[in-house]
Amino acid sequence: MDLRFKLAFLHNNRDLFKLSERERLYWFFREQFRFGHREILLDYLGMSYDNLIIGFLQHGFHGAPLAPWQTQPKTLKEFYPVFVWNGHTEQVARSQGFTHVHAIGAPWLYLLKQKGVSLGNQGKELRSSQFIRDFLIVPSHGSGHFHATEKYGDLPKYYREQIGKCDASVLLYYTEFCDSNIRKAWEDSGFRIFCSGMAWGAENRTLWTYNGGRPGFLHHTLETLSVHSNVICQYPTTLAHYSASLGIPTKISRAEEAPRTLGIVSEGKGVERQRYYEGIADELGAATLGLDFSVLNFTEEKSKLAMESLGIESLKSIDQLRGMLPLKSGLIPLPE
Repeated sequence: MDLRFKLAFLHNNRDLFKLSERERLYWFFREQFRFGHREILLDYLGMSYDNLIIGFLQHGFHGAPLAPWQTQPKTLKEFYPVFVWNGHTEQVARSQGFTHVHAIGAPWLYLLKQKGVSLGNQGKELRSSQFIRDFLIVPSHGSGHFHATEKYGDLPKYYREQIGKCDASVLLYYTEFCDSNIRKAWEDSGFRIFCSGMAWGAENRTLWTYNGGRPGFLHHTLETLSVHSNVICQYPTTLAHYSASLGIPTKISRAEEAPRTLGIVSEGKGVERQRYYEGIADELGAATLGLDFSVLNFTEEKSKLAMESLGIESLKSIDQLRGMLPLKSGLIPLPE
């Protein structure tokens, strides 16, 4: 990092690191709090949760069109490093002049290491035949901009028709889990409902809150995956990578999305991005799990693609990661 740029940033944002300015910290460093990624890395390093990573942390599978180093706040992009999952992303970024991008591997892999899971054994240590359920359905999730309409019930009916009568579950994102009508639609179709907890802090602002299970999000996801025999994702998602990394037969089944109203946000960058990704879902599916992404199976190709995307070759030792992550202690409240 060029010292001149860092000093310029600190001068222009000299009040940012005051405890009274925690609200503003959100806009610069919010990504690391998603899904408890920051906590997983700090657990790996054996460091306290009061540390903030002074940089940008990739929070999920993005695909080539949504490069993580291009979506961070402009000021942060100019002065602080970006930590991505895999070496390919780092190489592409650096070839375009983004020399501040560094591959460290996905926090998911660090979680598996901490759980004692052999990364070359497809998670067999976690599989428990005593509690296996047949199918886990992972529908695409909404956000604060989307609201499911009354036709949402067509979605669980579609998947029930696909899998027949069996012990099936659905993993709902918290935005859908909080909607009683959506939960009822899945329950009426015979699905057991799972939710990993809050992905962000309350109202997406106080990101470091420990309410809602945010720091345990990936821990709960791992527990849910470990008791299911098969996984079907509605779209190419990060969850498909996690499932394949555990050796679970996984496929992407692109059911037609139930209509969603957009409220006042019917146009604009976010909505157009959503429509764009829905239009290239097959392309992203092939990039995620290979050309047979629509087949429910587990293959070495799927395992290889998932692990490459998760950045298994970029995993760091404790000493290496501690030397790479710029940490500042005393900024984040500790859980009681």
